Amino acid sequence: MRYDNAPAPQPPFPTAPYVAGFTRLDRLSAGYLIALAARVVREVGALVRRAVETDKRLATLSIDTEVRFRSAAERAEFSQQLATSVAALVARYHDAAAPAGRSHRLLVLAHPLPTETKPGDSR
Repeated sequence: MRYDNAPAPQPPFPTAPYVAGFTRLDRLSAGYLIALAARVVREVGALVRRAVETDKRLATLSIDTEVRFRSAAERAEFSQQLATSVAALVARYHDAAAPAGRSHRLLVLAHPLPTETKPGDSR
């Protein structure tokens, strides 16, 4: 796949107020999620440009799915189990001292799906 050197399109939403000043402690906020998504766009965009310049492929992984929770309590339980599972996998496979290794960023996020509104709907 070839890409031109045109600048990346600007996001169709205001990111600046959301991106500045967030910390890992804000991990449940929409602003932090937007900041993480913006970082992915910046980092992967730069990696894609470098891959194109060197005529190499960029290895990535994306998983996209939907889940519907019966309750907020179930969503919280799912979140805890997911965090525990990810931490266990990272502990198993991460090797900071691997001489031929390459670090990767792993990002897991979730947000409610937007609902479709019909003309005249007050939602």
